[in-house]
Amino acid sequence: MQAAFDTIAAIATARGRGAIGVLRISGPMTESVVDRLFSAKAGLKAEDFGDLKLRFGSFRDSDGEVLDNGLVFFSKAPKSYTGEDYAELQCHGNPYIMEKLLASAVSSGAVPAPPGEFTRRAFLNGKMDLTECEGVDELIRASSKKYASAAFRLQNGELRKKLEPISEALSRVYAHIQGAIEFSDDVNEDRSMWSAPLDAAVSSLREILSSAEVSRKVRDGLLVAIAGKPNAGKSSLFNALLEEDRALVTSVAGTTRDTLSEEIEIAGLNVILMDTAGLRKAKGEVEALGVERSLKNIDIADAVIWLSDGAKKMSAEEKDLVKEWSARKPLLLLSSKSDLAGSKIEGAQAVSCVTKEGLKEVRDFLYKTAQEMLEGHEDLILLRSRHQELLESALESVEKAFSGLQKGEYLELIAEELGSALERIWEVTGKKTPNEILDIIFREFCVGK
Repeated sequence: MQAAFDTIAAIATARGRGAIGVLRISGPMTESVVDRLFSAKAGLKAEDFGDLKLRFGSFRDSDGEVLDNGLVFFSKAPKSYTGEDYAELQCHGNPYIMEKLLASAVSSGAVPAPPGEFTRRAFLNGKMDLTECEGVDELIRASSKKYASAAFRLQNGELRKKLEPISEALSRVYAHIQGAIEFSDDVNEDRSMWSAPLDAAVSSLREILSSAEVSRKVRDGLLVAIAGKPNAGKSSLFNALLEEDRALVTSVAGTTRDTLSEEIEIAGLNVILMDTAGLRKAKGEVEALGVERSLKNIDIADAVIWLSDGAKKMSAEEKDLVKEWSARKPLLLLSSKSDLAGSKIEGAQAVSCVTKEGLKEVRDFLYKTAQEMLEGHEDLILLRSRHQELLESALESVEKAFSGLQKGEYLELIAEELGSALERIWEVTGKKTPNEILDIIFREFCVGK
C-alpha cells in the first residue's frame, strides 16, 4: 500500500500490443505529472482541461522527446474514480511507448502503483464500499455470462443494499437493549418488541447465504466427470463435446492415465468436463494413480456422465458404482459405440461419437443440470468465501440473541451477541475492516486497477 499523499501511476491495459494503451495517474501531483508528459494541441495546462473532458495532444518522455499523439482524460477530486485528482493517458498500445510513459511519470514525481491501489483509494475515499471493490475484481475475472452478471451485481452494490436494512434493524435493537441496561429504572423492558426484527434479520441472512454454494459453482464452474471402464469411449465423447481432438484416442484400453479437463459454456455457466482414467484393477503404478485420481474427481464432481460399452454387459461393480453416484448427484448413463453391432444397455441413452447419435441428449443433460443448479438464483449476487464466513458468523450471533430473548437471558449477553453480529456485517462492507484484511483483498487485483 502506498501512502495516501503519494501520486501513483500504472499501466491499466493488458500487456502486449493493442489498439489503445492506458496509463492511469491518481493523487495530489496528477496535474503537474500530466503537464510534464503531455502537450495539448490547444496549448492548455491540465488545470484548464475542464473536468470530465478529453483533450488531444502529444505525449513526450522525460527528455522531452515526442513519443505519440493521443488523449488525456482528467477529473478533479472528488468526482473521479479514486476520489482524488485523476487522469488517464490514452495512446497507441505499444509496450515500448507505455513503459516510457510510465517511467516518465515516475521521474516526474509519481510512484508505481501496487495491485489494486486505484480501487483501494476509491474505497478509502468513500467512492465504493468493500463489496463493490471486490465486485470490480470479480468482474475482471468473470469467464461466463452468469459469472459476469453476478459479479456486476456485487460491483453495483447489491450485496450492500441487502445488508443495510439488516444492519439498521440490528443497530436499533442493540441501542434499545443498551438503553434498557443503562437506564433500567427509566426504560420499559418489553422484550417482545425486539423479537420480530431479530427474527426478520435471521431470515434475511439465511436468504443471502443460500446463494453461497451457487456462487462457488458460478465462479469455479460446474464439474462434470466423464467416467466408466477402460475403452468405453470416454475420451471420444470428451473430444466430441469439445468439438476438438483434445484427448488421445486409441483402441488400447487404459490410454488415459490422468484426468484431462476443459471448459465449455452451457446455459451461461462454465462447465468443466473431466475425462477420467478408466476404472479397473490397475496394471502398474502409473495407472493405479490415474484410477485413484479418477475416483477422487468423480467424488467431487457436481454431475457424472457414465459410459458403459454397449457391446458388453454391465458388471455388478459398474452397476453398484452407478447406483451409488446417481443417489448423490445427477448422473447420465450412456450405452456407447451404438454404431457398432451390439446390445444396448437397459436404461441407458445410446451414443455414438461416429454417427453423433445421442450427443444432443448429452448436451441436454448438461444444460438441464446447469439450469437446475441456477434455479431460484436468476438474480444471483456473487458471494465470496470471505462474505460467507462473516455472514455465517453474524447469523449465528443473531440466532443466539433471538434465542436468548425467548429464554429470558441477561440483556448483557444478548447485547454482546448483537454487537458481534454487527461487527461481522460491517466487516463485509468495509465499514469496519482491519488493514490486514484490506491488504489481502487488494493484492489479488491486477496492477492498474
